[in-house]
Amino acid sequence: MVQTPEPHTYSLPAAAPYSNHGRTKAAWVLMLGVCLGFLLAGVGLIISNDAIVIASIVITVAAVVSSVIMRGMGLGQPVPRAGDETEKKDWYSA
Repeated sequence: MVQTPEPHTYSLPAAAPYSNHGRTKAAWVLMLGVCLGFLLAGVGLIISNDAIVIASIVITVAAVVSSVIMRGMGLGQPVPRAGDETEKKDWYSA
């Protein structure tokens, strides 16, 4: 017995998603800087050293600022264009 295929009730996305999965230079700088800052903050709080705690805050803020600057320079995840589809619908859902 021959079965007729069901009509497609889905549509494919307009473009393929980004292939870097968020692994960009800006993301790595942010992750490493924040991890180092929090590690230093923990050490500074354990040994009660205010200078280390302040240095860890400076390192964390510097990592966030440098990551934002790097993303602006094009080293981060691309920003979706204005003409892209704004509706977030799964292509495989009915």
